[in-house]
Amino acid sequence: MNLEFFTEGLDSLMYCGMKLSPEQRILIENSLITLQNDNRFTGMYLWGRITATKNDYYIAFGYTNDCLKDRKYFYSLDQFQWQLLPFVQSPKIFQATILAREPFIGDPSLMTYVKLDPTFDIVANQVAGISRPEVVKLKEEERLAAIVFIITEECAICPRGAFYKMTDGRVIPNQMFRGLNDLQIDNQSYYQLYRLPRNDLKVNLAKRSDYNYAIDFLDTIDCVIPLCQAFALNMQRNEGLVIIKSCLWLGMTFFHKMNSHKHGFLYMGDGKKNFDLLFMY
Repeated sequence: MNLEFFTEGLDSLMYCGMKLSPEQRILIENSLITLQNDNRFTGMYLWGRITATKNDYYIAFGYTNDCLKDRKYFYSLDQFQWQLLPFVQSPKIFQATILAREPFIGDPSLMTYVKLDPTFDIVANQVAGISRPEVVKLKEEERLAAIVFIITEECAICPRGAFYKMTDGRVIPNQMFRGLNDLQIDNQSYYQLYRLPRNDLKVNLAKRSDYNYAIDFLDTIDCVIPLCQAFALNMQRNEGLVIIKSCLWLGMTFFHKMNSHKHGFLYMGDGKKNFDLLFMY
């Protein structure tokens, strides 16, 4: 949720029951303005809230030069003081985060133990042995950082044309973006994943007849597996508003106002993936 139209963005998401109290809005907005000034960020965003049993985690991020590569994430328990989220690189931490079934507690220093899946030794296309499952010590702060990264990678959305790739490779907000029109707004191919692209550039450009190298470098959401089931698009024609909800990560919601540069996403959930999606259709 962009800090520039923070209140209007939250009002748009009230259609799907996502809201903050007036006190929370004022406290978060003012604290994020201070955080942006202290770190000299070009852009500041509220990522969302992960519910916990004791204290909920509020997540925000900002960037300086590149809005994809330079993002720094912060978390807060009191919506006023923000701490920098650690950068997680270990694959075992990500595996343990997905396998963890206990809810978040609200204590960043809490240590838990997660048993990983067993690994198979393959020799000559046959299973030669099975290794014992490894137990990983998982700190809740690292688990929080990992789950924020995973959710952002899989279902953070932006409309086509909202970001522009410079000739030097930097990605910045497109100042000429005026929003999607009435013919584009209900088409999932006009919405992209707000993260570094995984598909080859030729694959993304080959999908469109009106391709543009500067804005079509991101992956579109209509290619997310399971196809045509990962996202649910709802139109509010009277308000000129589109709402897209993630079916894999329940609580991730995106909004965009037609013929306007205003758009954003917000996650409010417990940080658990919906593994039952394939059985819900």
